[in-house]
Amino acid sequence: MIGVIGLNYKSAPVQIRETVSFTEEEAELFVRQLKQNKAISGVVVLSTCNRVEIYFHLHDISFSEGSELLFLSLLDFKKLDAAVKTHIYELSGTDVVEHILRVASGIDSMVLGEDQIVGQIKKAFTISERTHCAGPVLTRLFNAALNAGKKVRTETHINEGYASVSSAAVALAKRKYEDIANRSVLLIGAGQTGRLSMLSLVEKGCRSLYVVNRTLAKAEELAADFHAKAVPFEDMQQFIAQCDIIMLATSAPTPLIDGKMIREVLPVRKFRPLTIIDLSVPRNVSQEVATLDHVTLYDVDDTQEVISETLEKRKAEIKKANEIIEILVEEYMDWLVSLSLSPTIHQIKERFRKIHALEIKNYQKNLNEPDLGMVELYGSHMADKYSGLIIKNLKHLTDNGKNVEYLQMINRLFELTATNEK
Repeated sequence: MIGVIGLNYKSAPVQIRETVSFTEEEAELFVRQLKQNKAISGVVVLSTCNRVEIYFHLHDISFSEGSELLFLSLLDFKKLDAAVKTHIYELSGTDVVEHILRVASGIDSMVLGEDQIVGQIKKAFTISERTHCAGPVLTRLFNAALNAGKKVRTETHINEGYASVSSAAVALAKRKYEDIANRSVLLIGAGQTGRLSMLSLVEKGCRSLYVVNRTLAKAEELAADFHAKAVPFEDMQQFIAQCDIIMLATSAPTPLIDGKMIREVLPVRKFRPLTIIDLSVPRNVSQEVATLDHVTLYDVDDTQEVISETLEKRKAEIKKANEIIEILVEEYMDWLVSLSLSPTIHQIKERFRKIHALEIKNYQKNLNEPDLGMVELYGSHMADKYSGLIIKNLKHLTDNGKNVEYLQMINRLFELTATNEK
């Protein structure tokens, strides 16, 4: 049984999502803890600014038991109130496969067709894979998801236009400043979202660009790629005072900008308008800042207005994307259900081999060596032939393992153990 529990931008606002979000270090610790439970064969945590989802593969327990186990583990790990459950969704079986493939394809994203989610899925899977917490079923699932993301973007035009929250955020800034090319911008954060933001700013013609990061070398690396200037972290407030637009995209667990800092900055700016766009989850700007005069504060959810305007242009591509996903979902499910046949197939072959070995042993006293060799060869051939015929018909009758009742009948017919029923 495979499943997922999670929340996203549709089920929970940013103030809820930020309480559930995971850093890479937290995700690794969480999956390691979960994998210690023998009922969990695999687990992957996908945490982005728009969603937190826990994918799992269960052994010997029902989906309802597994989802409750995961939910309670999440509450305990993140020290959450149980009320968060009103924002949580649960999916199992085929619905899980379709969901993760839609997520990877950008169909379930705030920005339809966004590209960044593919890298985020790959990173989430890599954490579980390197800690041996993914398991073969989720490994196959996440490889299918990455394949879906590639095929949809290659074979459709779903990612044309604003392809990330970053580009939508820059479009939001341009609404505030028509002459954005002449405005100074301070980017706080040199990760993937920061890089995409910088790319969008350069495409808008911005030339006065500054980058701040806790690790100066990373800021210098990003700045060099876009002819910007790297700023030491301790000088951040000084550059907030001189820039018109501040964009934040970091993984800091607590705010980097608070009301006190901005109140100190405003007189230095001579109270010129300041626009702050916080794309971080958890948010990196204290909400007190939004109440200050001369300051406009946006968060990641505010980009939705810009995004929705491009949605109509991409909707025609959703049908094509869904057709691709439908085929890939069917391929994965065929593989998954066929796994239930493996124990029965193995046991059928083993039962024929044992019968063959027992009969050969009975003939050993009555046949000379050459004749015994011929009988043994013939018996082995017949065992393989009939076990192959039974397996072929078994696959047909059970629809590759989907009809469990036929598997149970075969088990009883051949006196096999019920391994596949687990």
